[in-house]
Amino acid sequence: MIDHIDSKIIALLGKDARMPNNKIAKAINVSEGTVRNRIAKLLKKNIINISLIRNVNQMDNPGIAFVGLDVEASLKDKIAMQLSKMPEVRFVSSLMGRHDLMAFVLADNATELSHILYQKIASLEGVQFTESSIGLKYFKYDYKWGRLLSEAK
Repeated sequence: MIDHIDSKIIALLGKDARMPNNKIAKAINVSEGTVRNRIAKLLKKNIINISLIRNVNQMDNPGIAFVGLDVEASLKDKIAMQLSKMPEVRFVSSLMGRHDLMAFVLADNATELSHILYQKIASLEGVQFTESSIGLKYFKYDYKWGRLLSEAK
């Protein structure tokens, strides 16, 4: 469980993951050692993950697709886990609606995106149909909406 101090640390790191511990400590009125220890515990418990986020608006010609998948019901979770292990797949969710699963794919370019969609995703056992909506112009790409989930097994 996280308390109000952890929440404040997480909020500050969410704004600037490179913020020094002493600056965080000063902002929330605790010692630098407390911040250092709290961050270490949050990382160890997999509550937070500090990582590099690529700015999609700075990429030359990124390939972004939202992919709806219709799959065999008995293989839904297996397919979701296989998708989760693909580094280009940034989001996977089980749905109630038009499709069984939804995936968000970010590739370096259209050629790579095509390979991912047609060779990697569509060829998974149990995938019956995919429908891709390809991004053309990106008005907002906010990595903060993502949440850290358990590692794909």
